Amino acid sequence: TLFSEDGRLIAQSYREYPLYHPKPSWSEEEPGEVWRGVVETIKEVMVKTGVQAEEVKALSVSAQGEAFMPLDRGLNPLYRCITTWDDRAVKQHEDFLRLIDRAELFKITGHPSSPVYTLFKLIWFKQSKPDIYEKTWKFLLWEDYINMILCGVPAIDYSLASRTMLFDIRRLNWSHEILELSGLDVDKLPEPYPSGVVVGEVSQEASRETGLARGTLVVTGGHDQACGTLGVGAVNPGITYVATGTVESIVAPLHAPMLRQEMIPMGFASYCHVVSNRYLILGANPSAGILLRWFRDRFGEKYIEESSKRGVSVYDLMMEDASKAPAGSQGLLIAPYFMGAGTPNWDTYARGLILGLTVAHGKPEIIRAIVEGITYELRLNIETLEKFNVKIEEIRTVGGGARSSFWLQLKADVTGKRVVVPEITEASSAGAAMLAGLGAKVYGSVDEAVSKFYREFKTYQPNLKVKEVYDRFYNVYVKLYPEVKSIYREVFQILEELGGQ
Repeated sequence: TLFSEDGRLIAQSYREYPLYHPKPSWSEEEPGEVWRGVVETIKEVMVKTGVQAEEVKALSVSAQGEAFMPLDRGLNPLYRCITTWDDRAVKQHEDFLRLIDRAELFKITGHPSSPVYTLFKLIWFKQSKPDIYEKTWKFLLWEDYINMILCGVPAIDYSLASRTMLFDIRRLNWSHEILELSGLDVDKLPEPYPSGVVVGEVSQEASRETGLARGTLVVTGGHDQACGTLGVGAVNPGITYVATGTVESIVAPLHAPMLRQEMIPMGFASYCHVVSNRYLILGANPSAGILLRWFRDRFGEKYIEESSKRGVSVYDLMMEDASKAPAGSQGLLIAPYFMGAGTPNWDTYARGLILGLTVAHGKPEIIRAIVEGITYELRLNIETLEKFNVKIEEIRTVGGGARSSFWLQLKADVTGKRVVVPEITEASSAGAAMLAGLGAKVYGSVDEAVSKFYREFKTYQPNLKVKEVYDRFYNVYVKLYPEVKSIYREVFQILEELGGQ
């Protein structure tokens, strides 16, 4: 994505890359395919705009967390990139928790322990692929991998380093204690830097491959959620960043890390912001937009046909229908735990729950109940954070869910918060561009960068009469999970016992 110095989005390009599943619970990416996508999108943006390579002053990378790959000294990948939702390291996770208390691990890293994090997969490498581990020069995540290819420096920023569960978020360096307990080598890890710092310049070789000018500044970027938070101007407490896509993420800025032990079973993570001397707290609902896709694919034939005929988005048609149903969906409640419960219930055994379905309900009510359930979870996260004295006054939202006026108003009505859609919805890219500008001294401060990039596009205020209706349904909704929590495990046990029958 290419931005001007005054914060205008000039052009963007997009590529997809496949996920590989060599075993059912494994998930991998091919580094060469991702890098090829990076090169193609850079070239495509330059061609689209006619911008000369020399006019690009600096670049930064906004990257997914946790995913990493081993490289030799020639920068050749020795194995595919292992992604977040790969669960090959369950045993390593369990073994490691025998060496250190879960609360102590949280105190160091700000993350509730889980097999998804890089730490445990690195231990898996050392145990299961010792030959590859020994040959590895550096284990790199996507930001440091791209930086390394561009400028020859394996530089990772604090926010992305935080997502490995190897990083001490208060000392701002790799944790000696975790490294010692794990037996991992610190010299196989990239060097951590603050975000917005120049770590090198595009090399001659990288220039030939990408079309970028030699000498273009390479600046540390950050974790996509942290970059997105900066991208909507959420620097100080009070503003919350909500990205509603397949998953819904809720991110709030803090002046200091929040490391209260009662947060551990809730799943909240507290880690470094891309803004110096700021931290974040991150919550998530894993079953957000994916539920609407599930409904479309299983029950949305009429919406798909109409979409094709009218040339409009199938989701716009679904939202249009949902808006015709009354608030509360005529008593239909759907808990969106179709892929487990996220924060604050944090339960992998949990599954979707539908309560109050009658023969009077149709597709409009069911779609609306899905959207309401997702938004009740947003409110539950906000209220939980507020109990921990996290200040949340306004929601700034992007993603697929931010394209629907109906859903945006519903967010305001359910949460009681002012909801804002920014003019630039490519928030993570905008945040990375701000960091590039800060590194290149285009902007003298974070506040100046935000003033150039962040502009409100549309705002939604709560309708107090509708909120009263939602308050009543929400008070019933929050009773559902505690009532059925133990039943989820019973069902899981039955399925385990039945096995392949």
